[in-house]
Amino acid sequence: MVDGLMGMADVPAPVLYDEGPASYQLFGVNWVHRVLHLDRILATVDQVLGDQLALGPIGAGPGRAFASISFVGTFHPTTGHQIPAELLTYAINLPISVVFDLDLPMDRLTFNGEVIIPLVMVVHTEEPLRLRLEIRTPTEEQIQLQLHTDTRRGTVIRKVAGIDGELRRFVLKVIDTELNKPYVQKAMNLDMEELIAEAWPALTQQFLPRGPEDRRSG
Repeated sequence: MVDGLMGMADVPAPVLYDEGPASYQLFGVNWVHRVLHLDRILATVDQVLGDQLALGPIGAGPGRAFASISFVGTFHPTTGHQIPAELLTYAINLPISVVFDLDLPMDRLTFNGEVIIPLVMVVHTEEPLRLRLEIRTPTEEQIQLQLHTDTRRGTVIRKVAGIDGELRRFVLKVIDTELNKPYVQKAMNLDMEELIAEAWPALTQQFLPRGPEDRRSG
């Protein structure tokens, strides 16, 4: 397996807007950078994740039996930027508006919040012609969270029970669940030979003659 087309020491940095002859190695570097450019990556993340996700109820608290929590999140458009690295790497910020329900033995509390999940996506190249997109999830401390509740009891329990930390852990569980879904895994493991073979008939329509008149010279 070969991993690291972008980081080969004897390949110069990609010249994305130059023209003229290029080595196979430089062609590969430029191809990966231009096909998997930032805007396309962000749009693909948005399309794969969809508009909304939900998880729960699941147990929470001591022994996971003290309470149950449910989570509904609405995705907003992702943002990001490229990180200088040996491999093509993007920092992606995933913003989610959340409704977080905590069911206690004698009460039910609702918290609303804004969450930003920082992800890192690394593009790996593998033989014979595959792209593997690795998504690295953050630690709990790296998740940005603004949480509020309309009730005084909710404010007290938020502090006493450490709701912010519980929500951060729950968000990570939600993201891990989403990333492990089969269609997401398929989107992160691309067999380019297979994809090009499927697209080839449509591609050839761009240059093959459409009729006898196209074959005439002059």
